[in-house]
Amino acid sequence: MVEIAKFDRGIGVVRGDSFSARRWIAGIPATRTVDEAWLTVKASKSDADAAAMFQKVITSGVNVGVGQIENQGIKGTALLRFDISAANTGALTAGALYYHDIQIRLDNNSILTIESGEFGDVVEEVTRDS
Repeated sequence: MVEIAKFDRGIGVVRGDSFSARRWIAGIPATRTVDEAWLTVKASKSDADAAAMFQKVITSGVNVGVGQIENQGIKGTALLRFDISAANTGALTAGALYYHDIQIRLDNNSILTIESGEFGDVVEEVTRDS
């Protein structure tokens, strides 16, 4: 079920930018829902989660600045939204390689990794005082 992908989908991530990233997840088993999801970004895959560059943990409740499970997948397809802040991207070093994964926890406590790979091409911002 895991998709190997660049988080930025090949368009790059500019330091200091903020944006929302959405992921549709097809194939949620019948009668199951997504209760929690994690986006973790690390400098090294072997780093402890506590040493991650940042981690977003979302549920179906509104969590400003973090994201939300916008559709829990009761009809087989879920929608996740992760809100990436300027502080998150500003902590990254332009040109450095980062890794990410997205995991979900279903209502039966099954945990599945749905996406894994490089976070993307981090580039230096030009405008700094906007």
